[in-house]
Amino acid sequence: MAETLATLAFLSAVAMLLSPLFEKGKWLASITATFCTLSFVTSPFETIHQPGGSVLVIVAMMCILLQYHITQGHPRKYFNGMGGAMTLVLLLTLYPMDGISSTIHEYSLFSGIQELLQSLVIGTVLAQLLFNSISFNNTHSLIIIGVLTILLLSSDLLLSGELLVVIISMCFIGFIPYLEQKISPKITNRGGRATALAISTLIGIILVFAITYVSVSNVPRIGTGHGSIAVALWLTVAVTAIGLCGMLLPLLGFDAHPRPEAWGWRLGLAVSPMILCLQTDLAGHVSLGILLALLISISSPLVLEKGKAKAA
Repeated sequence: MAETLATLAFLSAVAMLLSPLFEKGKWLASITATFCTLSFVTSPFETIHQPGGSVLVIVAMMCILLQYHITQGHPRKYFNGMGGAMTLVLLLTLYPMDGISSTIHEYSLFSGIQELLQSLVIGTVLAQLLFNSISFNNTHSLIIIGVLTILLLSSDLLLSGELLVVIISMCFIGFIPYLEQKISPKITNRGGRATALAISTLIGIILVFAITYVSVSNVPRIGTGHGSIAVALWLTVAVTAIGLCGMLLPLLGFDAHPRPEAWGWRLGLAVSPMILCLQTDLAGHVSLGILLALLISISSPLVLEKGKAKAA
């Protein structure tokens, strides 16, 4: 029964991901949350100590909060699309293909409640990071940083490589608006936007490749030489492809930003490590390069775009 409900949660997440293409789907996040909650409830409580059990709680909490934001009038397409993508990645990477198995270990009720609370907190943080990307709040951001620091120091939930990569991706999405808010007022009415976008994109790609190459060279099974070059190259190609797809988001109506194509490029870069988790356990190696590429993309208009000459 639990596996059937998890499958239904997966299908509703697919519907969330596709819902930006349609005008319906206001309650999809609540449906996903319901299926995840029922799947967890119908499983033994000890499953909270397994990645499969904790991910159900994380997704359920995240979708509940996303549904709340949608009902408050925030962008349905954005929350559904991003929430569906996160849900798919989390379920595909953390939920076992054969379903949750019974554990042979004995756990105390206190430890189970502790793991449950940690999963609820992670789901809350993921939802708040997504909300931060459209309504940045300094106080909330400091709280998020504090909570993540505590989790990193005290919890083993983040030892899961895939979950950590998803959180890093969402941190990119949630905190980059802070810099965008600082720079956007300074780049209005400037020329040379296409040139600035092209140059910053090229520099970003080069940085992603170079830093990824250095990082994967330290992986024992890859080593240095042609192997690390090949791995770094295909990781960079994947990141670039996702970033270029992000540039098409203004065609779906996401054009409220001063530089919508540049914003789409940054959003694509930010989510690419999360998407790469579906294919490889090396996704985390692109994170530093992507961070630098994001910073270049945000700051490049100040340097590369030309201010319009004042009328005489």
